[in-house]
Amino acid sequence: MFISLDTDKSEGDVETQIVLPLLRNQEMLGVDLKCIRSKEHFRPIDLDKGSSKKKGYYPDFGVFIDALPVCIIEAKSPVNDVAEGYREAALYALELNKKFESGVNPCQCLIATNGVELYAGYWDSQAAIKCHVSELAVGSKTLAELQELVGFGSLDSFAKQTNAQIRLEKFKRPFNQGEGPTLINSSVGNNSFAADLSPILRRYFTSKGQTDGPEIWEKAYIASKEVTTYDKALESYLKERISTAKASGKKLLSPTKNRESSLEGAIRRYDAERPIEGALQLVTGAVGAGKSLFARRYKEKLQPPEIESKCHWAFLNLNDAPPKFEALENWVCEEFVKSIQKEGAPIDLIDAEMQEKIFSANLTQRKAYYDRMNSVEDRRGDLEKARDIEQWRQEPETSAKAISRYLHGDRNENIVVVFDNVDRRSAEEQLVCFQLALWFMAQTRALVILTMRDVTFELYKNEPPLDTYKSGTIFHISPPRFIDVVKRRLELSLEALSAEAPEKVEYSISSGARIAYDGRQASDFLRVVYEEIFEKPRNISKIIEALAARNVRQSLDMFMSILTSGHMPEEELARVSMGSREARLNEYTLIKILMRGDNRFFSNSSGLIANIFHCDNSWKRPSNLICVEILYLLIGKRKAKGDNGHMGYFSVRSIASKLEAMGFVKEDALGACQYLVSKALVEPDTLSLIDLEMTDCIKVTASGFIHMRILSERIEYLSSVLPTTAINDERFSDRIFDAMKTENVAGKLSLSRSLTLTRQLGEYLSAQRKELRKHDGYAAMPKTGADYIIGHIESSVEKVSSDGPIGRPVQQDLLDTI
Repeated sequence: MFISLDTDKSEGDVETQIVLPLLRNQEMLGVDLKCIRSKEHFRPIDLDKGSSKKKGYYPDFGVFIDALPVCIIEAKSPVNDVAEGYREAALYALELNKKFESGVNPCQCLIATNGVELYAGYWDSQAAIKCHVSELAVGSKTLAELQELVGFGSLDSFAKQTNAQIRLEKFKRPFNQGEGPTLINSSVGNNSFAADLSPILRRYFTSKGQTDGPEIWEKAYIASKEVTTYDKALESYLKERISTAKASGKKLLSPTKNRESSLEGAIRRYDAERPIEGALQLVTGAVGAGKSLFARRYKEKLQPPEIESKCHWAFLNLNDAPPKFEALENWVCEEFVKSIQKEGAPIDLIDAEMQEKIFSANLTQRKAYYDRMNSVEDRRGDLEKARDIEQWRQEPETSAKAISRYLHGDRNENIVVVFDNVDRRSAEEQLVCFQLALWFMAQTRALVILTMRDVTFELYKNEPPLDTYKSGTIFHISPPRFIDVVKRRLELSLEALSAEAPEKVEYSISSGARIAYDGRQASDFLRVVYEEIFEKPRNISKIIEALAARNVRQSLDMFMSILTSGHMPEEELARVSMGSREARLNEYTLIKILMRGDNRFFSNSSGLIANIFHCDNSWKRPSNLICVEILYLLIGKRKAKGDNGHMGYFSVRSIASKLEAMGFVKEDALGACQYLVSKALVEPDTLSLIDLEMTDCIKVTASGFIHMRILSERIEYLSSVLPTTAINDERFSDRIFDAMKTENVAGKLSLSRSLTLTRQLGEYLSAQRKELRKHDGYAAMPKTGADYIIGHIESSVEKVSSDGPIGRPVQQDLLDTI
């Protein structure tokens, strides 16, 4: 039971001793703590009270359910009039409700108390309950009436009713009608020009088998000194922070054409000290930074002769590890036995004489048994020995230990085992691999080289099990730029085309005509594609580098898709291949290729470009702007210290809270963050693409930035995402589907049709923004992601329609200034 407060108590005493216990106690109103908001959550409003005006008023507490303010609570000190507090709360609720349409009033209930008396009622009427605080005893009639009026169950019911009134309904993707599903899944195949050249091109522009061929690790490797600088717009997203890389005992690996001194030093120390527990060397870097290629290149090309003669290597590809990492120790030993033989170690587990050398220690332990068996029966001991050897040979762990003992002990040589592609696993799995490496190292006395994501190490280096490596030196690999990798591969492919291309190459153009040309002219095509993308002052190179991030593997696949795409018009290829220097690869064509891949239309599973207008009809309050707002928020905070202590990383919970203050639902924000993670527009600190929790931290990627900064003002992007964008405007959805059918027949959509759809997209999103502005928190925002995107859409339509604004001063883009 509450006790009325004395008059010497303050407003703060009322808040802490009366209001919060009343709200939170399950025997009282039972309001969930996460739904209670303090005064910092509210925007000050000037209240008109007849002849006087109260400026900058905001209530003490509010109950928010699904981002809706369902109840306003005003606390006064015991010397103040509770009726005045009730009137102020009612006026504030009126201001909140006025933003919504007639009949839609999310703020339904009011509570006011001065610690002695309490008023409660509906926002548009006099207080229905007036009582002394001391009357609110558990089980009392007064408390029961208050619970029925403003208990959590009642407030939740009010929120559901309002949500049903304001929720945008019937979102559907335009292609989901008629023959749309068939069209969206249809493909265009490769262009006929590249068909005869594909085998040669794939040798150099594919991520598969990049560490296998000598030509790649001998000629295509980019040394550290050869890496060029990034464009300023992408620098903060793609450029590695050298100061961070050098901190905490890190060494940047700087391989030249013939040597890498850091790893060489580690191997020499291992050889000199021959530690009984083995040794572990971490190599960190981004996914696709070239860690695998570096390890292979060092083994094949950079080892000094005296090290090469004593070192036996094994490469364990953790991409091939068993699902859920089951029986992982057994798998590692099995792969080690296979790999060390494949890599040329002087062992042969099939040869009988070699078997006895390898398992000699095991045989020695069983010698007395074999002797007794021979004394019982002639050569019985030899039979038992053969059986034991065969059993040991079938046991991966026993074989791995025996091979290691033989090479390291009997031959006094070194074993280097590379745990490769660990960086492609989730953060949790990478930590498991670290523990696995320690176990394997102890079993075999090997020097284990473990590749790990730099992000994983930085986030978990002070926690078990990585904290055990604090005193160790970490080697770090900085990835080469996409442009540098492609240029080197281009040089190799031009050599191969000159030597191997067919004498004549034929292909068809849309008119049906067949064009034949000298195969050696294919090199002209490759050169022009490279020049158009990377050497002209255009944004397409920024788009491509942002999509590839620092992943060399992905960048190679991307360039190959451009070369072979069926969206590359053969007529354009004809002009290029016939030596026309006026030929130009249009930016919209390249964006189309990156968006659609082999598909005729853009979809959620095609290409490397994502749909920032994604929404899900199953969300509590679907919106095509929620992903935009998340990206805008994270871009603005990319240089700020995050919730996990690292720059740009913020928890999903804090992001969802900020969006809730703007009128979005927390659960919807989580779903949108999960989508953005799956499309690599944001990156979680767990590195998992599957399960995202509220406690996980995320940051925007270069791809997320480029989607907002550049793609959002490209007509090709804006019109192409529409067929698979969930739309709740049936007429607009039908227009999109009609345009889709037209494009399927004609092969492309006219510019005027694309412009019309893009203009209508801007109007459609503006209507959603208008709805969001009814929420007090959204209306108070000086600039939103929706403002930015809609501004981009409108300016792109104006620019293309008028071929660019004339005489208008060019303003710096907002995202370039934050």
